[in-house]
Amino acid sequence: MPYIPYHFYGILLISLMAGSQFVVYRIVSRYLTGIGGTAKWTRLYLPIIIVAMNLPLPFIHYMPSLFYHGFMRKLIMWPFYAYETLSIAILLAALIALPVKILIRTFRRINSHGSERLTNTLPSPSRRSFIKTTALGVGAYTFAGSLRSIYTREEYKIENVKLLSKNLPAQLEGLRIAMISDVHVGMYMLEDDMLKYTQAINNLKPDVIFIPGDFITSRTDEILPFVRSFSGLKSKHGIYTCLGNHDFFGDPDTITEKVRGMGMKVLRNETEELEIDGARLILSGVDDGRHANFKKVSYEAASLNTTRILLCHKPYYFDSAVAGKFDIMLSGHTHGGQIVLFDFLGVKLTPAALASQYVSGKYHRGNSVLYVSRGIGTVGLPVRINCPPEITLFTLTREPI
Repeated sequence: MPYIPYHFYGILLISLMAGSQFVVYRIVSRYLTGIGGTAKWTRLYLPIIIVAMNLPLPFIHYMPSLFYHGFMRKLIMWPFYAYETLSIAILLAALIALPVKILIRTFRRINSHGSERLTNTLPSPSRRSFIKTTALGVGAYTFAGSLRSIYTREEYKIENVKLLSKNLPAQLEGLRIAMISDVHVGMYMLEDDMLKYTQAINNLKPDVIFIPGDFITSRTDEILPFVRSFSGLKSKHGIYTCLGNHDFFGDPDTITEKVRGMGMKVLRNETEELEIDGARLILSGVDDGRHANFKKVSYEAASLNTTRILLCHKPYYFDSAVAGKFDIMLSGHTHGGQIVLFDFLGVKLTPAALASQYVSGKYHRGNSVLYVSRGIGTVGLPVRINCPPEITLFTLTREPI
């Protein structure tokens, strides 16, 4: 997959926000006109209101320190992002509805044999009023849901997951591995938030801890709060990490130095042999995307006949892990979709599914298994819908699950 610079995501988000504001203006102006609103409202006051709703954006971008604590964060930043989330949801709904609307109109024209019949198929004024009122109610409900998702986005869930490996030594049966991913230190992930995760992980008393990348959001100095907050993590046999794509938006060498300085091992196209209770476990980690060297770690991992685990930030490279004969690959990156519109029996409707067939949870291919964490942080919008943050507690086993 080609390297995508951080600025691309910023441009994409701004474009989505701008497009969503236009759609909101069109929908609200039509609604106001339909209920007898004046032209002055739709042409003058409504644009002023929409501009006012977006005023926090430049301050959040250029003066972020104002929004790290206090009433500016709670009463201005969070409602602003709830409004933006609602706007983008309306835009996506409009894009989905557009082809459906075109098909319905085309079908009506084909099946109508006169203007009278076509006219009779149109909704009555009372029905149009009902539809508009219902849409307004749904919009208010969606806004409330967006606001709630912001304030509850830190309500993490501990996922207990068994991972089968036929090559697992008997001494390692039941080995407990805790994992978090995609911390994304920054405005949406403060030190107090990270300290909560440190305590939660320590309460699990894991044998090993993994963090497969994306410590920071976009700036190298964001690694300093990460170091302060997670320096208290404890495990019996060490903490192992790899770098994610956001870590390359900063200085990956500085980030590596700081993380190693706190006692964590950063595997940058490297392989470690973990000796636990007289048995060995192979653990490899690769850098993100075009910086990864799968051939090197696959060769290194082949030295012992035991369970081989690969830390790889993006799940897209599961085929490379399978080709390298890794038993287990652990990833993040997708945030589980972050905004999941629909989740039923493992089928997830989320924009992340357009980029990856691996969104969250467990996937199998041959004798290899991939697990994709939902992560704990957010990017773009500080919102999680139907997708709570995740601390994963793996249990390794040789027994069929």
